[in-house]
Amino acid sequence: MGASAQQGISNTQRLLGHIITDSITSSGGAFGTAGTYSVGAVLTKSQLSSFAGCRVMGVRLAIAGSAYRTRTFIYKVEEGNVTPVAEQKQKLYDGWNNVFFNGDGYEIKGDEILFFGFDYVETDEMVAADQGGLCGFGEDLDGGFYYMRTGTKTTLYQITGIGRLCVQLIIDVSSLPLHDIDLTWLDTGFKYKQPGESIEGLAHFASVGREDVGSYKMGYQIDKQTPVYTEFNDSVRYGKVNDWKFNINLPNDIAVGMHRIIVFVSEVNGQPLPEKSKNDTMKVDFAVYNNMVSRDKAYLEVYTDQGSYYVPYLNDVIKKLQSSNNGQIMATVNVHRPGTALAIDAAAYLHELYAYELPSFTVNRAYFPGEDNVAYDMNYYLPILDADMNASIVGDMILQDYYSPAFASVELDACFNETTREISINAKGTLLPEAEAIYGEVALTLMLTENNVKGTQVVYNASRQTTSTNKNYNHNNVLRTYLTSPIGDGLTAVNGSFDVDYKATVDEAWKVEDLTIVALLTKKVDAVSADNLLDVDVINANSLPMTESTGIRNVVKNSDTGNGAVYSLDGRRVDGNVLKSGIYVKNGKKVFVR
Repeated sequence: MGASAQQGISNTQRLLGHIITDSITSSGGAFGTAGTYSVGAVLTKSQLSSFAGCRVMGVRLAIAGSAYRTRTFIYKVEEGNVTPVAEQKQKLYDGWNNVFFNGDGYEIKGDEILFFGFDYVETDEMVAADQGGLCGFGEDLDGGFYYMRTGTKTTLYQITGIGRLCVQLIIDVSSLPLHDIDLTWLDTGFKYKQPGESIEGLAHFASVGREDVGSYKMGYQIDKQTPVYTEFNDSVRYGKVNDWKFNINLPNDIAVGMHRIIVFVSEVNGQPLPEKSKNDTMKVDFAVYNNMVSRDKAYLEVYTDQGSYYVPYLNDVIKKLQSSNNGQIMATVNVHRPGTALAIDAAAYLHELYAYELPSFTVNRAYFPGEDNVAYDMNYYLPILDADMNASIVGDMILQDYYSPAFASVELDACFNETTREISINAKGTLLPEAEAIYGEVALTLMLTENNVKGTQVVYNASRQTTSTNKNYNHNNVLRTYLTSPIGDGLTAVNGSFDVDYKATVDEAWKVEDLTIVALLTKKVDAVSADNLLDVDVINANSLPMTESTGIRNVVKNSDTGNGAVYSLDGRRVDGNVLKSGIYVKNGKKVFVR
């Protein structure tokens, strides 16, 4: 993403978009079906923030082939709504076209998402000739080419195969400083680091003033230590994104706990940054540890939707993973979209904070450096690649996060009373000193999920290339309820350990043998928000299915509780005087006979 001056615009105007040249590397792209398609590109808040206060005067775009009159537009995208903010109709010609809006255009606020482009017309003649009118540049890029489909719900679909669509915003930059540099991206690797470790940092920056920059000074600082500066005498052309690679060697005596790296631009052309400079500083927090424990399980949290035909594809991937070796090291919870039949209100916040797309998922709710979101989605690949290939991709993510350091453990045990339908759960574990130093207070979240839940699900019929609704779809890993606060109950450690008990009544509609208890350890917070999202990654996770094969379904009757009756783990009453070695249930508790 960048901005540049080009032919046909004034000296106070620049082009802003995912391409900043006149080059066209792909010409004649087509949808293959006659019609009018609203196509364009998307710029995010972070990409627009440097240009807050600038006005969008028009759109520059390229087409191939016949000329026609069409609509050029800008839409504001927010909370699933797409709202028009500017449009202009004009005849387009082969090659590049400058289309200016009437009036003062649209002022960039810097905190919005914009979808901008034009109504592309594909005729029957173009389809017959297999020659469309779309132009692209370079390789596919997130945000570079979208198609907007309207109906009961307006949706943006990413298009690949043609590169970035040749479309740009024409902006007036007269309000910007003469010389300025903004930091646009920062990567310092994974969150958890050890004393003496070398951090390989990478920062992206761009000239965002009205003229090119001839020299500049950049620096970094750990906590409140003395800043380290680097001076550069390289020219930075307006709109071109540049890289700064730097190494930070952590001291061997750095304290265990949370620390901060601050990266900043100090000078431009030998002068302090202008007062109007907006994005000259970026920061990232990291945790230092000496000791760790192995993870009990990696936590896969899926944000799903009964109305999305991508969901069955992702569910097939998860089934593959659960039936493989990965199934032994992962705990899975499906959180359904708020307002749907299988959703629970207490989990709505997860969709608000993580689910930028449906379906999507997180692993340990952990952020992968360089990504735009904590969650991932594979919706482009799900229908194209087979389930084994997609399972291999997700499996690698799970393995990576399974082997990431943990600083607390959690074990589960439970007993179920068939008569009262009361489940008693014991959760215990250890907390290393690192847990308190990094997270402060640790919280425990307990959930119940259910398999084999019948419900509706939109599915895709490949042979007919249409969607339909399966009214008897089998949903697994469905989040049924929280047994703690949805963001966890605080734990009190005694000599580095915790041991807590919970009781709950299982809903009559839920099949006990299909239920699983899932436990998470996270940082204790008063509320989870976008501001602390990177602080509440999952410290550790575990799960315990309520099946006879696991020994959890220790079924006891009220009339037998406390009378000395002894049961095997599959619920059969046995003679307590003649017992073989093994685990039994007596007075509602597990006992071990040697």
